[in-house]
Amino acid sequence: MKSKERVLVACLAAASAISGAAGLAFAVSGGGEYSVENSVLDNGGGGWLNGGEYASRSAIGQTATPLEPEKGGSYTNRSGFYGVPYLTYQKGLPSQLTLFTGAVSVSLPSNAVTDRETFDIAINRDDGVMRSEFIVDMSKVREANRKKLAEDGAWAQMSETDLTEMYIFDENSMIRDPLIKTGVLTLRYRDGDNDGVIDGTDPEVRVDTLEAWALDEKTRLWLQLPGLGIDKENKTITANFRGPGVYNMIGAMAFDVKNVKSYPVPFRPNGPQAGPGAGQTGTEADGIVFANVPQTGSISIFTLDGQLVTKIDIASNLEVGTVGWQVRWKVKNSSGSKVASGVYIWRVVAGSNSKTGKLMIIW
Repeated sequence: MKSKERVLVACLAAASAISGAAGLAFAVSGGGEYSVENSVLDNGGGGWLNGGEYASRSAIGQTATPLEPEKGGSYTNRSGFYGVPYLTYQKGLPSQLTLFTGAVSVSLPSNAVTDRETFDIAINRDDGVMRSEFIVDMSKVREANRKKLAEDGAWAQMSETDLTEMYIFDENSMIRDPLIKTGVLTLRYRDGDNDGVIDGTDPEVRVDTLEAWALDEKTRLWLQLPGLGIDKENKTITANFRGPGVYNMIGAMAFDVKNVKSYPVPFRPNGPQAGPGAGQTGTEADGIVFANVPQTGSISIFTLDGQLVTKIDIASNLEVGTVGWQVRWKVKNSSGSKVASGVYIWRVVAGSNSKTGKLMIIW
């Protein structure tokens, strides 16, 4: 057995011997010769390195900020000057560090870090699971938050429990330089009831408006990261980033109108297929629904010759529907009278965005 293999086997055996130790587990990208500087393991069965020849200098269970290091066999975990667990990677290999909660994942391509042959990655969050003192001056975060709220309103609120620090360092110093190659940052948002709204927000922040942002400590501003998309199944947003620092998720008032649609079409509440279900032509009590509407703006209904029939304020008529947020029109004009059978034009406007469609009414 090779010496590196013996070291890893010994560490695994030692970790199993302290199965009562509670801690955090980190998943690490497999392959190559990674060196585990300081990892944490729950009950001896957390995510382990799973490929290549690994050298483990320290791989015993401990809490994120232990009073005393956990010991097993001849190995003892230690915390460096950065008070949360961290892992050491080699310059020429891709690197990935994922919190066992799934709240944060950082991926770097090979040769992304400047001139260090080996480097450490650490993630810190104030989310009730991980917590060490943030390295960033929190007054800078608060000022950036204040500026963002002043610019974009209360929908740009953010929670400090989502605040994430990611730093790269070695035994001598922090690495402040930007990455040579772009990395990928994944953050998990809070939507426990799957209603498309970030939990605990008031006014409500829709998931679809979330973006990842990085703190510019010099200007004390939040700068938007290039987004790679939202994964609603896993409740994560992913973005490119170019260096160590502080990150958060920030929402906005929803102005998007591209997915607005009306149904049923045709609206025929007295026909043979009348009813509220899928494929049916509606009921007079339910009216016509405009689905996937923004949080603000208006919906105007016009006759084919351009006469305004009625105008609906979106914000004061919002409902939670089966296909997103919706507004219901009871098929009446601005005077409260039923409109005549025929084809009508609708137009939704939110900020500088607008969309037009047609609907048909048959009594």
